[in-house]
Amino acid sequence: MKYIPLIFCLFLLALPGWSQTSNDGGNWVAQSPQVQLDSEGYDDIKGLGRIFVPMMTNSDFEPVYIVTLKDSVIKVQKMGRSVFLRPGTYTITYGSGTLAQMMKQEINIKAEETRILTPTWSGLTVRVMDETRESLKEPYEIYRMPDGEAYGIGYGADEQLGEKLQTWILPPGLYKIIKLGENFNTFINFTTVKLLPGELTQYTIVMDSETKNYLGSGILEFEARQKRIKNWYIYSALYGSFTLNRANDVTSDEQQTTMAFVAQLDYNIRYSTHRHYFLARGLVEEGWNMQRKQNTFRSYLDNVRLKNLYIYYFFPYLGFYGRLFLETNLFQTAYYYDSPQTITLYDAHGNLERTKTVRSFSAAPSFSPLELKEGIGINLQLLKSLRANLNIRAGMGFRQNINWNLYTQDSQDNLSYYAKNSAWLRGPEASLIGNYRVFRNMMITSELDMLLPYGTNDQFVYDWENNINLRLSKNISIDYTLRIKHDPSIVSYTQSEQILLFRYSYILF
Repeated sequence: MKYIPLIFCLFLLALPGWSQTSNDGGNWVAQSPQVQLDSEGYDDIKGLGRIFVPMMTNSDFEPVYIVTLKDSVIKVQKMGRSVFLRPGTYTITYGSGTLAQMMKQEINIKAEETRILTPTWSGLTVRVMDETRESLKEPYEIYRMPDGEAYGIGYGADEQLGEKLQTWILPPGLYKIIKLGENFNTFINFTTVKLLPGELTQYTIVMDSETKNYLGSGILEFEARQKRIKNWYIYSALYGSFTLNRANDVTSDEQQTTMAFVAQLDYNIRYSTHRHYFLARGLVEEGWNMQRKQNTFRSYLDNVRLKNLYIYYFFPYLGFYGRLFLETNLFQTAYYYDSPQTITLYDAHGNLERTKTVRSFSAAPSFSPLELKEGIGINLQLLKSLRANLNIRAGMGFRQNINWNLYTQDSQDNLSYYAKNSAWLRGPEASLIGNYRVFRNMMITSELDMLLPYGTNDQFVYDWENNINLRLSKNISIDYTLRIKHDPSIVSYTQSEQILLFRYSYILF
């Protein structure tokens, strides 16, 4: 518990600011060219000139530019980065598409002169989503009008997984965007957009979640403005399922009813820039059922999980992370018996406390156990592709398992209960987080979290959560979750939990 203030301070200090507006950059996501140049922090080099080509969004997702001298390549550099050159006349080649399609400018560089290339080009990002506002990694093709010159294939981004949109750098003009596989002259599944010099256009295509046909397209000015100013993304959804069974398969005269409800509240709050990535995710799962011969509903699923992660990237695939995780329950945990039973309570050392006769026993109050995890270390992105992502994290971890008035049921005797003391653990930690898109509508995710606590009597602690989501339609999906957990400070055995849901989704915001 004593580590929590330190970790909270780390999150507050590390969390980036809200403003990402640009002054001279107009409607860019990135800052103005002059601010970009100043942010590099490079001093002038005596005897050399300097050329700077500004970025409109993020240099990692824009095409590079090429500096040549008399047909010899001098430097290949990212947009938003400087190149130092000897005095002379150079050709700057930049843009999306093939080398023949890229734009060119000749610039004369003098000693100790800094030249910022004037943005005469246009920027374009294409976000693809369905009618429920869920981002899709769907392909599209871009053609320049009216001659139909093809500039290539692009993809939307799965923004819930932290992916970012690619930025097209194109000559100003009119462009046609079509669904991959359609002919350039198609009258369906297409849209057009006019790009202006020096401006970034943030375009959105809405697809039908089932047919993948275009439903609409255009510039959603409110969303573009919110992202440009804050770079915050907020998503929240409510999921629910209901089961009802009424049958007389026990006795011929009596109809007996079984009912079950499951509700899930899921939210994601994400902040993402070139260097900073912050994700806050919350998942509340609640389930109640009424079995045959029961008079009331009883809770059988009760989980609250809050995850907060911050990464500062030194390089595109390597960064420093800090995380905070909370897991608990909203309602008390109770055990029920068909008839009055005499139970025995023991303290944490196995000494007899008392016995009593009950029909039900409350083994834990609300918010007990309360599990907190904090960690700091290095995050490495091993794989990033259209189908799969894989990250590994390693560092120092801290855990507090706070167990007030908590009893665990003996695995061999369901009439015996043992009190659990709170525990504070610390030691090296490692995490493996990955996802894989099998089909267009199926996603597999897995997260393995491990801690090796200090102390000769401490045992290896791990959590492993796996999820398969199969989307059947825009609001209906099948969701299977397998959780495996081993933490001797909570229970002596390895816990496992499986949840299979046929669920309906309602997007809150």
